[in-house]
Amino acid sequence: MDAELLLRRYGQGERNFREVNLSGAILWKANLSGADLGGADLVGADLSEANLSGSNLSGANLTGANLRRANLTGAKLILTSLRGANLERSELTKASLERSDFSWANLTRANLSGADLSRSNLTDANLQATILRGANLKQAKLKISQINPTVVDLGWTIMPDGTIHE
Repeated sequence: MDAELLLRRYGQGERNFREVNLSGAILWKANLSGADLGGADLVGADLSEANLSGSNLSGANLTGANLRRANLTGAKLILTSLRGANLERSELTKASLERSDFSWANLTRANLSGADLSRSNLTDANLQATILRGANLKQAKLKISQINPTVVDLGWTIMPDGTIHE
């Protein structure tokens, strides 16, 4: 399936796009709110400024995808590969991101308030000025040196060891 067909079907009310191959697709500013893209191949796709709020991307492969300024509020990205993805300034408030791979991802200025990142891999992810207020990082894999509390908002965040940062 190509991006044009996906957007046409979405516009006609279809929401089930599980396991579609959209590798390298250009979906810039696309409205896919509430879409089911579980298990989809979105490697290297351009989803910058896309509206994916409330969507399901669990098990999807978003390796190297561009999600800059994307709206993923309340989205499900459980067991999702976001390795090397660009999520700069993206909105991930209250997103379910458990057991996902964010290694080498760019999360600069992303808003992860209230997001569940438990057991996720954040190794070498760029967390510069990332908002993690109220996020769950329990058992997440990351180096504490990645988090500079003077530029990262950690209020009420559950840290990898289970403690709550006030």
